[in-house]
Amino acid sequence: MRNAFAEEYRIYRNIEAAYDRARDEKDEAGLEQARAEMRAFRESLLAKGTDYEELFTAYKDAKKRGNEYIDIDWSIWDENVKATIDRLRNFGIERFTFSSGWSSAVETAWLFLQNGCTLEGMAEINDRSTSFGRDELDKKHAYVFSIH
Repeated sequence: MRNAFAEEYRIYRNIEAAYDRARDEKDEAGLEQARAEMRAFRESLLAKGTDYEELFTAYKDAKKRGNEYIDIDWSIWDENVKATIDRLRNFGIERFTFSSGWSSAVETAWLFLQNGCTLEGMAEINDRSTSFGRDELDKKHAYVFSIH
C-alpha cells in the first residue's frame, strides 16, 4: 500500500505557499482564499476520521522538520502499541522513528517488535525545538522501525 499522506501533504504545502505569497503581496483577497482552502482541507481530513487526521499531522510535522519518517515522540502506553502500529500499517506507513526519552522507552520498543516491527537501527533526527540563539532545529536520537 502506498503512503496515504504524501498527496495530502502536497496539497497542504500548496495552500501554505499560496497564503505566504498573498501575505508577502499584502493581497487580502488571496489571504482569505488561502484561509478558506485551508479550512476546507482540514474538514476533508477530519471527514476521513480522527486517526487519519492525527497521523497526517504527525506526517506533516515530520516533513516540516526535514525528517523522513513519522516520529513517535508522544506518550504511548503498552495497550496503545498494537493500535498505533495497526493505524500506521492501515495508512501505508512502512517506517517510523521512535524518539521518546522517558524511562520505559526500551520496553515500548520491545512491544513494537512484538507487534510486527523490525528494529532497523538508530538515526539522528530533527527535534521540534531550537536552542536559544540558533535558527536550526535541535537534533535528537531515535530508533528506526519498519512495519511488516
